[in-house]
Amino acid sequence: MIITRRSFIAGAAALAAAGHTRLLAEGRKIRVGIVGGGIIGASTAVQLARAGAEVIVFEKEEPAAGATGASVAWINPVVNDAHYMKLRVESIDAWQEDDMLYGMGAIWGGSISWVNGEGNIAKLKAKADLIRETYEEPKLLNGPGITEACPVVFPGDEVSYAFQTRKDGHVDPVFATHRYLHIAERYGAKVIYPCEVTAIKVDKKGKFTSVATTKGDFDLDYLVSASGTATPHVVSLLGQKFELAHKPGLVVHTTPLPFETNKVFEDDGYIEFKQYYDGRVLTRFGSPPDLPQHAGIRDHEMAYPSQDLKEWHARHLISETAKIFPSVKDAEPAKILLGFRPYPLDNRPVIGPVPGVSNVFMVVTHSGITLAPILGRYMAHEIMTGQQADILAPYRPTRYISA
Repeated sequence: MIITRRSFIAGAAALAAAGHTRLLAEGRKIRVGIVGGGIIGASTAVQLARAGAEVIVFEKEEPAAGATGASVAWINPVVNDAHYMKLRVESIDAWQEDDMLYGMGAIWGGSISWVNGEGNIAKLKAKADLIRETYEEPKLLNGPGITEACPVVFPGDEVSYAFQTRKDGHVDPVFATHRYLHIAERYGAKVIYPCEVTAIKVDKKGKFTSVATTKGDFDLDYLVSASGTATPHVVSLLGQKFELAHKPGLVVHTTPLPFETNKVFEDDGYIEFKQYYDGRVLTRFGSPPDLPQHAGIRDHEMAYPSQDLKEWHARHLISETAKIFPSVKDAEPAKILLGFRPYPLDNRPVIGPVPGVSNVFMVVTHSGITLAPILGRYMAHEIMTGQQADILAPYRPTRYISA
């Protein structure tokens, strides 16, 4: 099954009809629990509730408290894999649909990516070629061309390759998650937090039956793990082993500035930044350098080891961003986030039934913001119809988990 932009509303109606048919046959609604109140769990809750399921979202802390809240939230197709890029393009269409239907607050300003020197030219050119084949004709730029496209950004004299896309977008991930959950509740879903799933119960035939949580036990027909970096722990409750790569990153939200750009900028994989309509600038570093004070951060999820280090990182990131986007030089950090990304070992989504348990599904991906709408649609489709979507074949959990 391939969902296209034109079929979203019709597809949702078909799912709702499927849910109603199963309700008549079984005498009650299908009960689905979702572990995780990040953006993927929230999107999945909307689609399942809209399709007629009885949905409960179990969130350990509060919605968007984990990787979602610390995301750059750039909605983009950029990856060096044609099949995966097509899935991402489908999800961009789905984002536009959800933005229109639900008021997700997306900003559709496009993006500009560039490299300096010779190091990563081949990689960025390969991405541009795939974008050309799959998405749109990227506009090739040089350093001055970047400033011409956005007069407040100055990438310097060493730009060796750059391109601009016009259809990318970005969102406030916390707002978008809460918006999805609000819509899901309007369709009858329940969102319970703080509520941690402590046990997953499976009968002797390998069928999932219920969960135990810090708010009591719940009998369910299906369970979806959309639990981000906690996915290995949730899967372990089924007696299975699953690993994620450890990928920390620093994100800073600044105090509001005059609004100057609606684009997302990517400087050689070193810094990504963007601006919200309210003037806040979000800027992000990749992994922290291999220094003694970062040893814990580079090894496992944790809070900053000290307030001084946290504040130094924020000032340093703003200073580095100001070399490209001078307007930010006098901004103050309003929020300093140490994010840990749910990063599958091959950097491809993992979605589908957990091997060995017939009615437990999992979904985890580094690109949760980009993929949330389409993965929510496919997850609802597979649960409510029992039919697997062919496009998800390369991303099944069986490549990591055996029955």
